[in-house]
Amino acid sequence: MARTVSRSSSERTDVVAALRELLALGDRGGWVVSCYQKLETGDRSGEKYRIKLKNRLRAAAERLDILGYSHDEREGIRAALGRIEEFFAQSSNLEGARGLALFVAPKLFRVVPLPWVLRSRVLVDRTAVVGELVALTEEGTRLLAVVADRRAARFFDVGLLGAVELEGLAPTDASKGGRFHSTEKSLPRLGGAGEYRFQNRIREEKDRHLARVAEVVTQRLRSGTYNGFVVGGGGGAAESLVAHLHPSVRERLVGVVALEAKRVTASEVQARAMELAADRAQAHADAAVEEFRALLPTRWAVDGVEPTLRALGRGQVRTLLVDHDARVPGYRYSVGGRLSESSSAFRGEGEALPIADLLDDAMEDALRQKAHVAVVRGATAKRFDRLGAILRFQLAK
Repeated sequence: MARTVSRSSSERTDVVAALRELLALGDRGGWVVSCYQKLETGDRSGEKYRIKLKNRLRAAAERLDILGYSHDEREGIRAALGRIEEFFAQSSNLEGARGLALFVAPKLFRVVPLPWVLRSRVLVDRTAVVGELVALTEEGTRLLAVVADRRAARFFDVGLLGAVELEGLAPTDASKGGRFHSTEKSLPRLGGAGEYRFQNRIREEKDRHLARVAEVVTQRLRSGTYNGFVVGGGGGAAESLVAHLHPSVRERLVGVVALEAKRVTASEVQARAMELAADRAQAHADAAVEEFRALLPTRWAVDGVEPTLRALGRGQVRTLLVDHDARVPGYRYSVGGRLSESSSAFRGEGEALPIADLLDDAMEDALRQKAHVAVVRGATAKRFDRLGAILRFQLAK
């Protein structure tokens, strides 16, 4: 019977700790299987991710004979691929994750929850494929969340593994909400003035409170601990709080979400914050396509697999655009390391080694070069030919 791989036999860790461990491992283990898997709502529907993952694992196993591994290494890698499939077969292993990275090597099974995954893929190499982890640590994965109402505010330190509630602002002595009730005696004397003063006092108390919350948000962001912040609230409180923030602080806002300050839990805050972070990443990808289309006629961008790979080989790519659903087999040259669809494109640069998908390898090359990678889905991906790039320097005429 196949052994079930679950949390009890693996270890979940954060991005920074995993990256430190994998870099220290280097190539001492002989091989590492790196698996990145998207687990968003569309991926989970009907367990589509399991079917696609099984195909990727099979393709990785079929390529082992041409990668130069020994018989014992191939047997170990096939066992690792089986462990990954077993892990994803257990739904309890996937709870609360929008994406997971798994790294399996001799004496290692490491699980890293991610706020999003650029593209689902399985790669086998002598070292761990960590470009995406590096990009996440540089972009930042720690957020401040504030959930406010008219009288109080709660603060949360949000990371990939959960959220911890911080010291908040206790309810103020502001007037309780509700409608103004005038007495019969007061009506002839005050008319509508009493209700006007009542509602005006409520607004002033709310504004003073939200200004105080905005000051605390600003101070905590200035500490340098957080890479951005999320605002939650109900009844317009969240939007009103954002209006109290200085423009330089609002630039770090990840998003606004409807949450009830009195009842929200830390786990709910963490889940909603990660959703906002993922949505922002997708919005940035779509914006990159717009920039790409504008720059294409000026020779500051290239379209298509081969032109983009050549620009990548020159270190010319600033932003790499990848069609999420495309698959392009090709080759990596053993001497120069360049990628190509053709086995005869770079004669004199060593043997052309077959690779399953050029787009996966192009992503890792781009991340190593500190380029931004934008994986694009749906109709927006049809605006370039599987692979495209915005350049760091203009193409020669």
